Amino acid sequence: MEVFLVKIDLHCHTKQMKSGDGMGRNVTPDIFREKIMDADVKIVAITNHNAFDYGQYILLKDKVRDVCAVWPGVEIDIQGSDKRKFHLIVVANPDNAEGFASGVNRLFDGRNLETCKLSIQEVFDELHIYDVIYIPHFHKTPGISEEDRQTLQKIVGDSSRIFGETADHRSLGVFANHDVSVLIGSDVKDWGHYEECTFAELRLPVENFAQFCLLAKRDTVVVDTLRNKKQTYELTATPYKNVRFPLKIFADVNIIFGQKGTGKSEILQSLYLDMLGRGISCEKYTGSEKDENFEELLKNGDMERDLSKLGVEDCEEEFSAILAWNDVTPTLFSNYCNWYSTKDNNANKSRMRITETVNLGNPNLPNFSIHCQDYKNIKYAIDRIGEINAQKYISSENVASLLALLTLLNDSIGECLKADVLEKYAYQLTNYSIEHIKLHADKNSDTVSKPSSTGFRDFALGRIKLQKLFDAILTNLALPEHNERDFLGELDGKGKIYINKRFRMLCGPSKTAEFKQGITGLREVVDLLKKARDEIFNVDLPTTLALLTEKCTELKIASLKTFLGLSKQIILESGDEYKPSNGEKGILLLQQKLGKDADAYFLDEPELGMGNSYIDSNIRPLIMSLAKRHKVVVVATHNANIAVRTLPYTSIFRVHQNGVYTTYVGNPFNDLLVNIEDEQDIRSWTTESMHTLEGGKEAFYERKSIYESKSN
Repeated sequence: MEVFLVKIDLHCHTKQMKSGDGMGRNVTPDIFREKIMDADVKIVAITNHNAFDYGQYILLKDKVRDVCAVWPGVEIDIQGSDKRKFHLIVVANPDNAEGFASGVNRLFDGRNLETCKLSIQEVFDELHIYDVIYIPHFHKTPGISEEDRQTLQKIVGDSSRIFGETADHRSLGVFANHDVSVLIGSDVKDWGHYEECTFAELRLPVENFAQFCLLAKRDTVVVDTLRNKKQTYELTATPYKNVRFPLKIFADVNIIFGQKGTGKSEILQSLYLDMLGRGISCEKYTGSEKDENFEELLKNGDMERDLSKLGVEDCEEEFSAILAWNDVTPTLFSNYCNWYSTKDNNANKSRMRITETVNLGNPNLPNFSIHCQDYKNIKYAIDRIGEINAQKYISSENVASLLALLTLLNDSIGECLKADVLEKYAYQLTNYSIEHIKLHADKNSDTVSKPSSTGFRDFALGRIKLQKLFDAILTNLALPEHNERDFLGELDGKGKIYINKRFRMLCGPSKTAEFKQGITGLREVVDLLKKARDEIFNVDLPTTLALLTEKCTELKIASLKTFLGLSKQIILESGDEYKPSNGEKGILLLQQKLGKDADAYFLDEPELGMGNSYIDSNIRPLIMSLAKRHKVVVVATHNANIAVRTLPYTSIFRVHQNGVYTTYVGNPFNDLLVNIEDEQDIRSWTTESMHTLEGGKEAFYERKSIYESKSN
């Protein structure tokens, strides 16, 4: 079976038909063959003005049968909606050449070829039955108007059957880059220079007219341009140990098919690893592993234990203070007894009234901490101005003014802070002096001075401070959960599906998997925290604190971060949790994989667990969309909707027969599968696809007849 290459000419004149045509358009069969071979054109359409000479067509076709395919066509003068003329080329399936000739003759019967102008509707009504494509002058004189282009589209219906003809390669590339169906033909004026004409090249080789139309249905742009040229990768496949062979993979859809046990998955895996090894970003989905992969998807390993999600402080200082806590011991009653029993033993000491005074306590400095923080902040701002080079944003004068004001503010805060410090240390110095005078007097009089404080106030204040520490921790533990949702995919009848990331502090519904530590130990710590808070003024508090300290040390708990639980759930748009079926898991995983931004996608039997209708209506369009974005998509499959209806740029067919594995490569556009080790061993892509994917021709057509009978 002969394969035609890609250079085509679908606008070629072989006869002078109108006065505007030069004699140079007349060509003999011998010259035709010579020039076609010189130009290396593999598909040519004879498109003379307002006429189709069937006899000449047969002569020229027979002359180049071994080197070129010849298709029947005609270039017709059309009356546009704006009364201006434009040219419309119509090319027919060569299987219908004789009927097409009759149709053209009927169109122009009795008409003057020089002056006649037909309507789009007339042309369509007469010629569409012959399986035709339409090529109006698009960016070429005389060209079709936008209104007439829309009319042509509406009448024809199938956009894959309409192309526009441009005048040069530059405009061809520009329109092709914008996904417009365009061609370029020789429009030969003189056969003496035919090989110098401009031609288009197909992106893939085709064997016949039907395959050309199939390529057009597959891709809007059928011609090769610099920007739209399909990138290829020469990869190495390794289906089994010590078995290696090269495969060319397109930046498009690539299908691996064949019977079970022929190494399809292994080939796909080796191609995937080869691409990864080249530093190309890849995504991979394996249908048989969807359950494991879905469980992996719901693990929280990628979630950071970030307390800020809940607006929670880590309370590290609170935990540190609680675990290091020591009560202020109140003054013993015996100390008062000793003072009272000795206070009159020394007349000199009795005159020292200071020995019976109490200390001043601590000064009331409500703004001390605020002043400290303000001073620190302003000092930081002053230092930062130098770092950011403020003169880039404001004038030098304004910078100086700003620094002066900030310095003044800092000095004013410093004065307030200095007054606080002086008062604080005045109290401390006074209390210190009182204590040391008492000690000196006691030593020299063999008496005991009155205790400076009962200690109860400091004890009570300490317990109140401790209560605040517990309250801070327990308040943060009781804050409501925080949820974040990531779009996962869509399910028929269910709508949009999300992965919900839940952040919550330890609570009643919490699960062990949410935490790094065992949940039982964490609950014990929370119980001890609550018990200690409730016993804040009880005699049992030291015992509870000891148990709490022991447990926190054992579990290495030093902040609230340990109590932050992380989990993921599958939810609906409404927020309700949803448990997808096995098939739905595969659907969602595949959608997620295909939705990620990568350069290559490798899918191993993605159809497992999915219905054919869903595959065709949802998965296949996703694959096609990636192909249009010039992504590499490699699919190992047994599903006909994927393997056939994606119209792959390359199909890799694996055969196992008599202990020998064979690899064939081809595509649907030339209907060939060629043995990579023996180019003479060729199979039909259609036959093998139907046999492997549909159960054979007989089974396929039997199902077809059953479906059709039920629909009547």
